[in-house]
Amino acid sequence: MKTDAQLQRDVMDELARDTNIHASEIGVEVRDGIVTLSGDVASFFEKCEAERVAAKVAGARAIVIGLEVVPMSKDRHTDTDIARAALAVLKWHAGLPDDGMHVKVENGWVTLAGDVETYTQRVLAESAVRTLRGVKGVINDIKVLSGPHRTEIAGHIAAALARQAQREVRHLDISVLGNGEVLLTGTVHSLAEKEAIRGAAMTTHGVCAVVDRLTVE
Repeated sequence: MKTDAQLQRDVMDELARDTNIHASEIGVEVRDGIVTLSGDVASFFEKCEAERVAAKVAGARAIVIGLEVVPMSKDRHTDTDIARAALAVLKWHAGLPDDGMHVKVENGWVTLAGDVETYTQRVLAESAVRTLRGVKGVINDIKVLSGPHRTEIAGHIAAALARQAQREVRHLDISVLGNGEVLLTGTVHSLAEKEAIRGAAMTTHGVCAVVDRLTVE
């Protein structure tokens, strides 16, 4: 098992390897396997990348994000400019509906609304917008239209997990709540495994939201 000092070094090394991240501006603290990132970053995309990179490091039990988005002068845009760019990227994204997306921007924070067929489309929309210059954060209020019965959804997720690297599913509890919301509970061995399980749930037809209460051992 890694010590906190070893985990801190590993996270710092992984951040430094990613060309999308200015690692020198990010502070890394680790206590009891919980990684805290702090400092200023130039974009919301960089903030998300730092979280993603830290989460995949073996030994990390949880990630605490204390990063603030402070766009550089050349990347500062009006809310109107950001709204235009967001509408354009959503319209031209091949995986999203041609219309029906609604965008609101306030002080660099983008709120997305509308209806989509799958939870994956909901995630894609957020991912597309968070890469835009000037965006400080994204609030995702997109709704997923209803799909299969809840028992079918749970079965589809369990089958997907069994196919992917023959994962053990007996230590997991997959509960489908109202309106296609999936609750994941149980224990996993790493944050990477946790993300894989969340990914399997997110890509299952009929899932409208994923509540992740998985615990890393």
